Amino acid sequence: MPAPDKKGQENEKPDDLPETDSAGENGAEAAAPVDELAPEVRAMADSCFERAAQATVRGNFDYAIRLYMDGLRYNPRDIEKGHKGLRDCALRRKNTGKGLGLGSIFGQLKGGVSQMLGRHKDQMLALEEALANDPQNVMLLMQLMQTARRQEHPDVAIYFGEIAAEETLRTKKPQKQVFTTLADLYEAGTRYQDAINALTQAIKIDPSDRTLDKRARDLAARASIEDGKLESAADFRDIIRDRAQAAQSATQQVVRTREQLDAQYAELKAGLEADPKNAVKMQMLAECQARRGYVDEALGLLQQALDQTKEYRYKSRMDDIRMAEFRRVIREIDEQLGADPARADLKAKRQEIVTRRDAYELDVYVERQKQYPTDMSIRFELGLRQFRTGQQDPAIGSFQMTTRDPKRRIQSLNMLGRCFYAKKMFIEAQSQFEMAIQQYELTTDPLGKELRYNLAKTFETQSKLPQAIEWYSMIVREDYQYRDAAKRLETLRRAAEAKGQGQT
Repeated sequence: MPAPDKKGQENEKPDDLPETDSAGENGAEAAAPVDELAPEVRAMADSCFERAAQATVRGNFDYAIRLYMDGLRYNPRDIEKGHKGLRDCALRRKNTGKGLGLGSIFGQLKGGVSQMLGRHKDQMLALEEALANDPQNVMLLMQLMQTARRQEHPDVAIYFGEIAAEETLRTKKPQKQVFTTLADLYEAGTRYQDAINALTQAIKIDPSDRTLDKRARDLAARASIEDGKLESAADFRDIIRDRAQAAQSATQQVVRTREQLDAQYAELKAGLEADPKNAVKMQMLAECQARRGYVDEALGLLQQALDQTKEYRYKSRMDDIRMAEFRRVIREIDEQLGADPARADLKAKRQEIVTRRDAYELDVYVERQKQYPTDMSIRFELGLRQFRTGQQDPAIGSFQMTTRDPKRRIQSLNMLGRCFYAKKMFIEAQSQFEMAIQQYELTTDPLGKELRYNLAKTFETQSKLPQAIEWYSMIVREDYQYRDAAKRLETLRRAAEAKGQGQT
């Protein structure tokens, strides 16, 4: 496990603002809620889509298309109501003789400019607007597939890819790239048979490309391993969870899974020995070794793949494994502390590991942000690491950028409030928490309660007792056990009565 020689700190809650529920130790895992759209954003998108569908029925296609585009600006991932609805409208309009005008050309130009500027969301919208004017344009469909893939919307990318596949087969010269890219997307989603089918179609288009046949064979072998002989990774996690419910049965299942992992290792190792320069096979064997617990060997295999291909994804995967190792060690220490909370040596060891983890993860996300400067998920994770290590000013810059992303806006506002609080800029912190609460009306989920607690704590720190009492009271009415809200509420009410402020 690496030990970057940089200073970090365990205190992840500057001053006395509590640890966040949603931006905890395990990074992307803990930040999962940010992938969901805020309810009000989803509602605005749905409103646009519903009005667009009504306009389509009435035959008001131009207006419907504008509404669909407005909705997709809010929610670019909605396939059923958004992308499919827009395509249906565009095809209907085309059947009336409209479309295929300058709008398609201008849309492609706008998409090209957005791509050069790194604005993938703008590029996607511009291309989709162009597609509305020419809904069977294979080139536009391919560009949309690639753009959605870069934006990490795999389902949307597959949607456009499958349409592109249908449309290109209707032409005199089908595009092989449609099917090879579609195969990439299917493989990434472990849809191996679909990937093989796409490659088979690509082979029909270009029988001279021997790499396609080899890749199809490799995928067939992988599908056989994954589907026919082994339990999936999800099944393995299920086995671990089942131990708490049925220890004897689960232990037997773990043994069987271990045997299956050993069998997978033997098969993958033989495959790599037969094709020793195949970087994909190196990665497959590395993943198997990581699951078996042979982390050093997994890292060595990924390093070989990186040295051979110079592709950053192998370096990224190595970093993922190392970060997971930090989390594993911290969990083990926490388990020991749970059994013996007075162990000073374990507390010191945990402090040391957390410091090393924070420094290492900060370096990782600084590097990833340079590799993918427009990826807001990476920028958000970088902000979390900057916050952890006490770098509040850079963290504020990161979170101010990610507030522009609807997926991460509420989480980013919450973290901005925490950054300002850590800098003792309480008015600014209060403003961020209030803005987040206005836009996130849910009060009973973890994020909703955390926002209200943070705001109450900010009022308390400023000695604004009536406001603090009001917000703590709201939390207690919904969840009496939430943190120390009830205790703080009682203390503040006594203080307010002593000062003659009464109860709010």
